[in-house]
Parts: sequence; structure tokens; C-alpha cells
Amino acid sequence: MQSFDLDPGRLFRAVWRTTLDEPGWVVLIPPVPFDSLVIRREMLRVLPALGDEAGYSFAVERLGRFDQQVTTKFHRDGAPHASLLILGYEPTTVRSRLFVADAYRAAERAGVGVNAFLSANNPMLPAGERVLEPFVTEVRWPHELGAIVVVNNSLFTDVAPPGHPLGLLHKGEIETPDPTARRVINSLGATPDGAGRAVSDEEVRRFVEQEGLD
Repeated sequence: MQSFDLDPGRLFRAVWRTTLDEPGWVVLIPPVPFDSLVIRREMLRVLPALGDEAGYSFAVERLGRFDQQVTTKFHRDGAPHASLLILGYEPTTVRSRLFVADAYRAAERAGVGVNAFLSANNPMLPAGERVLEPFVTEVRWPHELGAIVVVNNSLFTDVAPPGHPLGLLHKGEIETPDPTARRVINSLGATPDGAGRAVSDEEVRRFVEQEGLD
């Protein structure tokens, strides 16, 4: 059976970070191209692996499947304060790049809270993005294989007590759009069980089995 080689301990430490000693993201690259159904099934396998390490379960909070060939700005997906983002990139010929920005690290360097930093340096605007540049990392994988990218999407208030997960911003850049090809991304948002609305088992099943896009 095709599957990603998961190391739950490494995955949890790297992604669900509570200090800036870890990156806040992990990319899982398959040994051979996985088809769409396998990628979506494997995305769901990440949640119990993280939950076993955390000592609590993660609930699926939102799902999506889309063909995206539009460049985005640095952003956080809308979600509860404690949030996990799992992106399943299907194999494609469309050239694109994914970047993550560590606003928490930038805020620490500036000596302010992360929300105060983002309010003063809007990452959706060119000036704000330039301030973030020293804290940006490109996430790379072979496009012909596809990948699963797991990102800490958390953002808490500046008065939140220590020990909460520290999230990242992310953006995608399309180098050369191709209207004759598809760049399909499967998106799954999750949160610690009870921290937000959970989708139904039927919605999860439909996400895993559907052939069309949202």
C-alpha cells in the first residue's frame, strides 16, 4: 500500500511548535507520484500521528479541493487560534513556489507581539512583505511527485500565556500559469478537538472520495 513515511515525533516537534527552536512546517515527499485519492487519504493520516504525540486529538475543521493558478500574498487561513493546515499538492506540470513567513520570529526581533507586528507591517502590502523577507523560507519539492505540506497555522493574541503553538504565514507564487494543465491543491484545516467547529464524518468521506473540485 502506498503511504508517506511518517515520523510522528519529528512531525509534532517541527510543526506544533511552542518555541522558535523549530520551523513550524514539514514537507512530506512521496517516493513515487501518488494519485489524488492516496494523497487525500494520507493527509488525514497526519492527524492521529500528531494527536498521539500531543496527547489530544485533532478535529477536521475545514476541507477544500481546488485548481489554483493565481499568486497569493502572505496570509493565515481563517481558523481558530490553534490551527493546523495540511496542503496536499497533486503532481503537476505547472511551475509554482510555496513560501512560509515566520511572523512570530520577526515580532520577537522587533520586540513586539505578533499581532502588533502584523498590524504595523501588513504582509498583504509590499512594504510589509519586505519587512518579513529575512524570515521567509521556500518550501521545495519535485512538482512531478507532489507533496503534503503540514503548516502550523496558529495565531494567538499578544497577551496569550506562553506554551501555545506558534504559527506561520504562507503564500504561493505561480511562475507560469498553464490554462491547459491543472494545479490541484487539497486543503485540510484542523484544530485541537473542541477548539472549533468540526466537519461531519460524511464531509470527510466526501472529501476523500470526490473526483471533482470545489
